Amino acid sequence: MRSKVLTSVVLVVAATACGSSVPPPNDQWAAAQADLGRAEASGAASNPDARLHVQLAQEDLASAHRLMGRDNVRATTLTQLARAEAQLASSLAAESAANDDASKAAAEMQGGRP
Repeated sequence: MRSKVLTSVVLVVAATACGSSVPPPNDQWAAAQADLGRAEASGAASNPDARLHVQLAQEDLASAHRLMGRDNVRATTLTQLARAEAQLASSLAAESAANDDASKAAAEMQGGRP
């Protein structure tokens, strides 16, 4: 019985030590912030789909920031998710701008006005 309790205590301590050995994702968080800034600068606010992903990235970054130091594994995951959301927002904004430019060019080639 005593060995089972001792084994349980050792496992709990080991699990806790492993979880706390993950450093806070400070660099990743800063990179996600930069990606978010690029998304906002690319005109994501003018595209409804892109705007949604900007909002999701902002929420994930805020949650990750609150978790840093307490649950670095979850903070890292949320930071990675925020980066993906911000990059998707940038891509959607770029796609929308390219489609607008293509439509204008097509209209000009047909002799009409954009």
